[in-house]
Amino acid sequence: MSKKVIVIGAGPGGYPAALRLKELGAEVCIVEAWDFGGTCLNRGCIPSKAFLDTGHRVHAFEGLRKLLKEGSGVNFSTDMLDWDKVKARRAEVITKLRTSLEKLFQTKKIEVIRGRAAFSGPNEVTVTGPQGEVKKTFDAAILSSGTRPAFPPPFRDFHEQLTDSDRIFYLPRLPKSLLIVGGGVIGLEFACFFNAIGVQVSVLELLPDILAGEDPQVTRAVRSSFEKRGVKFYFGKKTDAIEFSGGLKTVLLEDGTKLEAEEILVGAGRAADLTGMGLETIGLPWDRKGVKVNDRMLTSVPGVYAVGDVNGISLLAHSASRQGEIAAENIMGADHAFNADIVPKCVYAWPEVGSVGLNKAQAEAKGLAVKTSRAFYLGIGKAVATDETEGFVQLVFNAADETVLGAQIVGGPATELIHVMALAVKLKMKRADLKEIIYAHPTMAEAIHEALLK
Repeated sequence: MSKKVIVIGAGPGGYPAALRLKELGAEVCIVEAWDFGGTCLNRGCIPSKAFLDTGHRVHAFEGLRKLLKEGSGVNFSTDMLDWDKVKARRAEVITKLRTSLEKLFQTKKIEVIRGRAAFSGPNEVTVTGPQGEVKKTFDAAILSSGTRPAFPPPFRDFHEQLTDSDRIFYLPRLPKSLLIVGGGVIGLEFACFFNAIGVQVSVLELLPDILAGEDPQVTRAVRSSFEKRGVKFYFGKKTDAIEFSGGLKTVLLEDGTKLEAEEILVGAGRAADLTGMGLETIGLPWDRKGVKVNDRMLTSVPGVYAVGDVNGISLLAHSASRQGEIAAENIMGADHAFNADIVPKCVYAWPEVGSVGLNKAQAEAKGLAVKTSRAFYLGIGKAVATDETEGFVQLVFNAADETVLGAQIVGGPATELIHVMALAVKLKMKRADLKEIIYAHPTMAEAIHEALLK
């Protein structure tokens, strides 16, 4: 008799888990209370990239303008953009992908139940939705309900008057000025987009720099690029008060600085909210970071797994997908572990950022002696020919035997190139191994080869 498995949440952690379970012969049911595809497809990864693509097109036109004949009459400006059309294009992208995903589940004959799931017994969930209450028993369950935008104090007191990374896509009009709270990936991607389409953008970050945990060389390069384009940064200051007057929203910092903007986007991270899911019924504790799991994705309750943002290990869609597959395989008898060291971390603004494994400081914190080598795109033929000379490739090696420990790439197609280095970290390749690869010319990947020669 096949195992009965229920998956709660149809985001990038839940739907790959359900598909894998079906492949392995389980009797699987997936429950979704919101939009199929989760935050990533509907309010995160995909819609933000649709916005960024619009920004890229504007940015590319500015480069093309330099090659036009004098007096050609081209008068494009960002004021000509139609905000409603920008939003409609984003919605069209989401609809196409979500429809395709839903059809896939129909083809695979995986049961989908719409509604909110709550554990109502040790091996039972109750789903409340349009169909009323449906009770489902299970042999194993995968919790993949994700997270919601977090509002730190004092911003949480003004949740309704401010916007967040979910609601920003639905602004009725384009603001002339935008203050973004949070200098992480979410904040920087929106800062890049809105700056590109003519909005005056400022970023407020409580920490001393952007992209917490990244290598200082990376943060310096990205921050400098943003500042050259007019984005202003404010670091290390707490917010004392928030005021609303005359169509402007004002943040008062502890040092007396006033930051004014037509709109404030709070992009200071995400938090789990598992209220009403009946976790107390099965004795599963949780907090704002979610629920704790081991490297097999198993919680403290036998048979109950948690994947994706809700376990707080690695708040990335691709991490969630791999964790979902691991949970599915382990439920069906495997013994696989999640390896966070090989997860690529990406920023899709420009310059792009891709990093994997350890940076210099992280390696040294583990007691390792390290070597680093760096090559700049300024010396790469393809980069010069395409006017993409901003950025570099940095490699981190164990000084003892030159095993690859990690890599950081800024600029060019960094989010694509980083997979080469993820493989190197996974296979514990050495500098000599990577040197043997023939890097096509001319390509941006040649920066990896140049860094190996340093």
